[in-house]
Amino acid sequence: MPKPTILIRQSLFHQPRRHIAGSSSQRTSTSPQRRNVAAPRLATSAARPFNEIPGPIALPMLRHSAHVLPRIGSYHHTVGLGLLEGLRDKYGDLVRLAKASRSRPVLYVFDPEMMREVYESYATEPPRFEKSPLCQHRKVVGHCPVHGDENKAIWAAIRALLQDGSLLKCYDQAFDGIAADITRRLGDLRHAENALNEELETEIYRWAIETIGMMIFGIRLGCLDGAVHIPTADNQKPEKTSMDDEIHDLCSLAKRSLEELTPAERLVRCSRDIADGSFLVRSEGTLNPENPTFNSALKAFDRHFTLTEHFLTKALNSLNSEELRPEQVLLDKLRPLQRRILPLAADILLAGVHPLAQTALNMFYQLSLHAARQQRAHDEVHWSIASREAGCDTPELPYVAACAREAMRLHPATGGVVRRNKEPIIVGGYEIPAGVDIVLAHGVTSKSEKQWGRAKAFVPERWCSEGWEPLKASRAHPLASMPFGEACPGTGAVGKMLSSLTTRVLDKYRLEWHGPAPSMATVGVNRMHPPYYFVLQNAA
Repeated sequence: MPKPTILIRQSLFHQPRRHIAGSSSQRTSTSPQRRNVAAPRLATSAARPFNEIPGPIALPMLRHSAHVLPRIGSYHHTVGLGLLEGLRDKYGDLVRLAKASRSRPVLYVFDPEMMREVYESYATEPPRFEKSPLCQHRKVVGHCPVHGDENKAIWAAIRALLQDGSLLKCYDQAFDGIAADITRRLGDLRHAENALNEELETEIYRWAIETIGMMIFGIRLGCLDGAVHIPTADNQKPEKTSMDDEIHDLCSLAKRSLEELTPAERLVRCSRDIADGSFLVRSEGTLNPENPTFNSALKAFDRHFTLTEHFLTKALNSLNSEELRPEQVLLDKLRPLQRRILPLAADILLAGVHPLAQTALNMFYQLSLHAARQQRAHDEVHWSIASREAGCDTPELPYVAACAREAMRLHPATGGVVRRNKEPIIVGGYEIPAGVDIVLAHGVTSKSEKQWGRAKAFVPERWCSEGWEPLKASRAHPLASMPFGEACPGTGAVGKMLSSLTTRVLDKYRLEWHGPAPSMATVGVNRMHPPYYFVLQNAA
């Protein structure tokens, strides 16, 4: 084994094995930890068989897809998390799909304590789809960061580092500068009566990529440089009709040639192409090499990987030639890996940008609907700014942070986590055979009335120390709300990113929503579909 690898294992990756139970400060859940005694594992002889778990019947030929067909299906009117909620309400906390749409059975888990049993079994792993475009691309370029014990240790180390509060403080100034830039650009986007134009989503993606890039590389990528796109009669999107629902919306960057774009703008455009094309979602198109979608995904991943390499090279050169800046602390700790950082950085950008952008849009939406809570957050921001100008230490912003955490609970980026057990395990008193895809539906438990009082209401006070006791987040199970899954390395940093953005926006503006409620869809992540009816009023 090369000496640098041995060095980084000794310095970074010698971490005690993390247990979900208990009150450890290193956690990925947004729900405060409480001490629970894990349920004792039942003997296999006492466990009930897997086929006794309730669930919808798989019909001949159509299997379970018949349940979502128009008119005849029991769940034809629900999609995404609504479908999962319907399954839980009808069948309970454990729901079995005998064959789903494939030969492999699926088990949905809706109870946090049963989720704990799955995690603490240590017999499950994320399913790997070797035929997906991303896996095929990684094989071609010679990098596959998800295989091997050493790479698992690298991911665990990155996750532990990004949950370190003292390390995250190093990004305060950098995240604030990025938030200030996007706030200025959002102000420039306004048109008649201060309504935000159609470029809002692209601008939020610019912010998300710039922020995650700063966390990984410790440098500004340049996503927020240049002029803001102002729609005119010649370049704006045409209004859709009912016959145009299948036409994809194109951001302004897609209307320009690649030669006109900077590397940062190319990365934004490529990330939008991957998100809008659902290239990371397992589907008929992305698992069939003969399908045009598969080839489009391969090309998009190749462009994304090349651009990531460009910025990594730039970051390493900056790290080696300048005095270490606070925001370079993560890259400095990963320096012994050198070029091996590349596939890790590419995967973090691929997995993190879309959820972060959608979470930010949902947070804006919730604040725009609740004027009183937005005003309280605005007052806290102004108090912080006044303290800083008076020469005092900048105080924490607990209510702004609470707004970010509540938005993540109410609109989690993912509906759940999929794990595949390598050996038989016991869940909820049932024996689960090896090879079952176990869906831990955190997106459903995060809005469960059993766990949260007024579960579907936006109540940031539940995360505050002075909140009303029956609604306190501490009353919920520690696994009830995990908006980015159990193993996402950036979970600890997302709240700081969103808080920086909220602070800068509320310092200058008031968010309003003038229109019907947006439609929500689950395509890889839970996404709020345009059009957006945000109005950005100047703060008084």
